[in-house]
Formats: sequence, structure tokens, C-alpha cells
Amino acid sequence: MTQLQVATVGIDDLDDLRHVLGSGYLHCVPLGRGVPTGTVCHASIGEVLLRAGQLSADVRGRAGVDGDRNRISFTVKLDSEARVFSFRSGHEVLPGEVFRLARGDVNDYRLNGRLCFALISLSTALLARHGGDEALRGDVGFWEQHVWFRAPEAIRRSAVRSVRRTLAHVFDAARPITGQALRQLQSDLVEPFLWCILSDERNPEERHAPSAATIVRNVENWVDGQSPQTIQIADLCRALRLSRRTLHRAFAETLGVGPAGYLTRKRLTAVRTELRRSDPAAINVTDVATKYGFWELGRFARDYRRTFGERPSETLGRR
Repeated sequence: MTQLQVATVGIDDLDDLRHVLGSGYLHCVPLGRGVPTGTVCHASIGEVLLRAGQLSADVRGRAGVDGDRNRISFTVKLDSEARVFSFRSGHEVLPGEVFRLARGDVNDYRLNGRLCFALISLSTALLARHGGDEALRGDVGFWEQHVWFRAPEAIRRSAVRSVRRTLAHVFDAARPITGQALRQLQSDLVEPFLWCILSDERNPEERHAPSAATIVRNVENWVDGQSPQTIQIADLCRALRLSRRTLHRAFAETLGVGPAGYLTRKRLTAVRTELRRSDPAAINVTDVATKYGFWELGRFARDYRRTFGERPSETLGRR
């Protein structure tokens, strides 16, 4: 251990969401107006790495988790304002619920609103030293079988207060924190997470995601293998053997938009990606928009500006 080190990163675009997890890959579809905004603070606290901050967005996101195989990360929602639907749990995320993120995992979510969060990363050896060996015992790997944890409400509330209090000290420290003080700060940060993890009260049947989350994930996996401009609702129903009613109900329950609206946002995102990568002297907005199936250009321009907060020509010009 040396001393507390802190750095801050701003978020003002879809790609910046990588800073939340340090993701190896990121698939993100905007579901509302404007691009994500917020701030993420990174801190090194002894042997623990911390990411925490606030994020305002209305997006459907899937982010891959990279990193050391010998380290495990845990993330927690710290407020109740934002709506976060987890495709890993199949439920709305409650403040104080803890999610495990190990290398190879996918953080699979829908976020709507302003979210305050904290994420810690630590080695399995350090986790065991803090008392996590209770969970590490046994023939079946605990962390491979358990990917999210819901403690009783009183414990979750207490844990959230404790994490918030620790974060205030981390990011507002008036003097360097070193030595035993740094060790205690590390412990104060890890303990609330561990308390929630080892107090998990869920029933075994709750460990399976409901059918709506599974349906939407299967649709997204199929869509990602196709050209977005060619996909119709009928194609989804035929390929995945779903009725239109089932398809609409699944998207409304998990993402708050219908499948047609979701596909439109996928195409808008594809247009934005191509505009950002293209030479303004070589292409124009109309050609890219029509390439992805937008035939009503006035409506396309309005939807694009409403979604990303700028005109398509501004995106192209910013290259």
C-alpha cells in the first residue's frame, strides 16, 4: 500500500460508458432523448480499485468485463431514483443489491434516469482475508454460481449509507491518506459489499431470469448478426418463433419501448457510428441515412437530434 490516488473522467457520449466498467466491448442503444452524461471517479485504495459516480442516461447496454482472472468486481446501486433493469437477475435493481462482475461476464442492463453507483475490484485472496472465505468454501465455486445478491432491506439501507459515507471521505480527502489509515479505509469500503453478499436472502427459484429478459436477449443476439437496415418485426417473429404479442410484451416489460422503436434506435446508432468514422468530403448525411432505411429524411433528422442532442451534419462535421 502507498497512498490514496484519485482521478475523474467526464461522460458526455455513448462511448464514454466504457469508463464505468473499463469494458472490453460495449453495445449501447439509446432509448430516450440526449446522450449519457455524468462523472466517474477512479481511485486506488491500497489493494482495492474503486469506480464511483453518477450517470444520467436512457439506454440499453451490454458491456463485457475484462481484467485479471484473479480479481472480482462488485457493483452496487446507491440510490432509488433511476430505474435499472438487470438482464442477469431479471429484475429491477434495488439500492444495495450487489452484482458480481468477473472476467468474461457481461453487464447486461437497461438504465433510465440518474444513477449513483459504486464498483470495487479486489483479488480473491484479499476477499478471503476480509471474511469472504465463508463463501469461497465448498466443492462448487461460489462466485461462479452466484452473480447477484439481495440482502434484507435493513442491511441494504445500512450498506448504502456506509458506502456513501466512505466515498465522501475518498473524494473529499483534505490530506494524503497512507499507512494504517489507508488500510482502514480499504476495509470500510469492502465490508458493506461483503455484508450484503453474505446476507443474501433470495429463494433458489429467484436465480433464474424471467422469460421476458430471455426473449429480449435472444432477439438482441439475433439482431447483432444481421444488417440493421434489413430487419423487420416479421423477421424476428419467424426467426425466433415468437408471436407479435409475446415480442411486444417482453420489450415493454424490460426496455419500456416496443421492438419497432428498439430497431429504429439501433439503426440511428448505426448511422451515428458511420458518420463519426467518415470523411465529410467523401459522404453526405442523406446517403448514410437512406443506407440504413430512413426514407423520411425530415423525421430522421428530428429523431436523430432528439436522441443524440445534435444534428447529423454536426456529427459528421466533428470528425
